[in-house]
Amino acid sequence: MLYSARDVATQSDVLVKVHAPTEQEDELVRPGVTLLGFLHLASVDAAGHARLIARKATTLSLEMVREGADEYPILEPLSALGGRVAIALAAYHLTVPGGGPGILLGGCSGVPPALVLVIGGGTAGQAAAAEAAALGAQVVVLDRDPRRLQRLERTLGRVAVTATASEYHLTRYIEQADVVIGAVAVRGEPAPKVLKRQHVRMMREGSLFIDMAIDEGGCAETSRPTTPETPVYEAEGVRHICIPNLPSEVANTSSRALGASLLPYLLELGTGVRPALARSAALRNACGFFEGQLVSRPLRKFVSAPLVDLETLVPWTE
Repeated sequence: MLYSARDVATQSDVLVKVHAPTEQEDELVRPGVTLLGFLHLASVDAAGHARLIARKATTLSLEMVREGADEYPILEPLSALGGRVAIALAAYHLTVPGGGPGILLGGCSGVPPALVLVIGGGTAGQAAAAEAAALGAQVVVLDRDPRRLQRLERTLGRVAVTATASEYHLTRYIEQADVVIGAVAVRGEPAPKVLKRQHVRMMREGSLFIDMAIDEGGCAETSRPTTPETPVYEAEGVRHICIPNLPSEVANTSSRALGASLLPYLLELGTGVRPALARSAALRNACGFFEGQLVSRPLRKFVSAPLVDLETLVPWTE
């Protein structure tokens, strides 16, 4: 029986963690460990990469576990949960007890509902849009991909307005929005800064910005990580909420969701890391470092280390 984080970290060959170990936690991790988590290695600094290399760590980034062409069985349910949590936080922080201007998200008879602008129509953005619409808010979703917008319209019907992401549409709606949800992400890369400071300055007094991309560095120039204990800060006159790992706000629910989606891969790893990587394409997609060697081609431009072909280290077996 292990009773502390130190016990777990120092004795584990395979360490499952929601986020990558901090610099302080990294000192506890044993050399040669296999590390699973939402690691977002493209957003980790050079010192963090160097620690992984020095520890001869093998990393499996849960956000990169991919089945088939475009199915992410661990990331997608947690992203959808995060989108719903973002709207729950927005609903509270618009109220007076939440430090807001006293707006009911869904409005009431004779009083129009709040306008929620969702930037990004992926899994998290769609979930946020659906949750906001279910609570009666006016919802606008911006995305560059017309296919995403078409899927969203088929899912939600006409309860949300969709528009192609452009400077025109962004400035038009951001001036009217009571809540802006940043759900912009480029898989395997840092989040693009789609909201500049001048965009934030356009937002109305008392409005709220929730950056769901803060795990990847944030999608606004004004974003910086906050904590559940102190979730809100003000920048350019706008309240910001930038809590990493937003699903942790509903830890019971998210732990059960993560466990259910992660279990098949943990069972695969129970036979050994090498055998699992040799036969699981999904885990190979998620492998960034293998025994301290960079093996992920998408990570190459973010890591100062030579790229080694994973096939030469762990040959694929049908």
